[in-house]
Amino acid sequence: MFRLIALIAFALVAFGGSACSRERGASGGLELSAALDKSCHADSECGTGFCDRGACRAVAGVYGRTCKAAPRGPDGLRDGKLSVCGAYLCLDGRCRSCQSDGECKSEVGSPRCYKLEGEPGMRCGNPAQ
Repeated sequence: MFRLIALIAFALVAFGGSACSRERGASGGLELSAALDKSCHADSECGTGFCDRGACRAVAGVYGRTCKAAPRGPDGLRDGKLSVCGAYLCLDGRCRSCQSDGECKSEVGSPRCYKLEGEPGMRCGNPAQ
């Protein structure tokens, strides 16, 4: 039982503060503020996260990882076999959310840009109906 409690405490300390940054408040004391979900224009504004379509987000698996855009095939679409982003789009060197069905169609040939329950960001694909 003690080992379980120690493991949980370690995990909370090790991972609990990664989404926050410390800033000086008006009173001069240190305050925690969520760095995620704030508006952004560049990855550098998001601490350890990245800027996904105007909002800071945490890297989670493929979502937010660094990438190099796959080359386009004769049909004008990105080569899915060479993409490291799965259902996300490689934009500006990171796997990011799609913004529209049209973007998914023109980049990877997928019919829809949608939100998958339990997964971060918006993705390209053909959601189950």
